[in-house]
Amino acid sequence: MKRKDGRYLQLFPGVQGTQRVVTLPGGWLVDVTFTHVPQPRAVTVRGVTVPTLAVGARWLTLVPPQGHGALLVILNGETPVFADADVCAATGMGEDGLPWLDDLYLDVRATLNADWTPGVPEIIDADELDAALYSGEITPEQHALAWATARDLAGQVARNEHPLLEAIRAFVTFR
Repeated sequence: MKRKDGRYLQLFPGVQGTQRVVTLPGGWLVDVTFTHVPQPRAVTVRGVTVPTLAVGARWLTLVPPQGHGALLVILNGETPVFADADVCAATGMGEDGLPWLDDLYLDVRATLNADWTPGVPEIIDADELDAALYSGEITPEQHALAWATARDLAGQVARNEHPLLEAIRAFVTFR
């Protein structure tokens, strides 16, 4: 497993922005807005390319205190464009005040329409999950948990019933 934490401004060389952590009823929200991005980035989901790292992009990651999925929503200005659910074994809050998750490799991602309706989700990084199993980095039980969780998250996204997506939308809309 690889541990991920909320140090988003340190992930990409030269990137600058603001970051804060807010405690919500659904977990810990890391709210990052990028003010300087030397190399913008985009991702393609089911043939649709969306900007993910650019000046003015806002990343909102909600990490629940329990469960097996955290959610990143990317806004372009105030418009949602992308959602990525990390499948994880565990989550928590670090001594540094940043939430963390033990990533189980699979992600469920989808584009988002301006009204927050998700596009058709896709599950990615199965090869990374399998490699972690074959190398002994994760157990067969964790492999099975990752797939069960990813399928459940994909179903929630497809039905527009993902509770973390709704919590992030409410945070953005009603703040």
